[in-house]
Amino acid sequence: MLSIAGLQLTEAPPQGFWRVARAPDPLSVGPLPTPEDLGDPLLGTRFASARGDYGVLYFGTDLECCFGETLARFRPDPEVLAAVGSDWASAQSGFMQMGAVPADWRQRRLAVRVAVPQNARFVDVEDLKTRQALRSHLAKVLVAYGYPDLDVSTIRGPDRRVTRLVSQEIHDFAVAEMAPIAGVRYDSRIRTGWEAWAVFDHVPLTELERLPITRDMAPLAKVAKIFGLVVH
Repeated sequence: MLSIAGLQLTEAPPQGFWRVARAPDPLSVGPLPTPEDLGDPLLGTRFASARGDYGVLYFGTDLECCFGETLARFRPDPEVLAAVGSDWASAQSGFMQMGAVPADWRQRRLAVRVAVPQNARFVDVEDLKTRQALRSHLAKVLVAYGYPDLDVSTIRGPDRRVTRLVSQEIHDFAVAEMAPIAGVRYDSRIRTGWEAWAVFDHVPLTELERLPITRDMAPLAKVAKIFGLVVH
């Protein structure tokens, strides 16, 4: 079993963290991944259970991170961009709809801020010391999947099999040792500095506030501008 030695632990932000998810219950964990999902490197979420035996909720330190993660899929596909160039974002072109976020997307979601227990700690997988400890423990798996290292590109990469195993090792250690490890701290794959948190479903959450998602929210407008999107 994984040892605590080498794992770098960090506290949750004192103000709590945010999640953008579907109403009416944005804190619902949802169904666990199926065996088919678990066998596919591109299906499922990044730090879900590798065995499908626990749930995970994802949060951002701020709403900018949350909107960055959730709105990224509205960006035009690179193949489309290669074909039409920059005209997709022009109001005079026929491609405006490609960069549009429908009002229905906002109306079906809520922003919720929560806190975790004060003694909760998160394993920081962005810290080299953590990855070094996990690298040794998961060496056989890395070789089997064809990865030469457990580096930033692997942790933030598209292969969910590896990141799910990272999550499973941390979760199993926390349960077996009754350690106050609540999940994983990591950076968004889209932008370094967008700090995100994967919280295991056994961790009690205290809801601090929830907000409707409106067009005039500053973090939403900022992310939309970065991505070149129009929010309706």
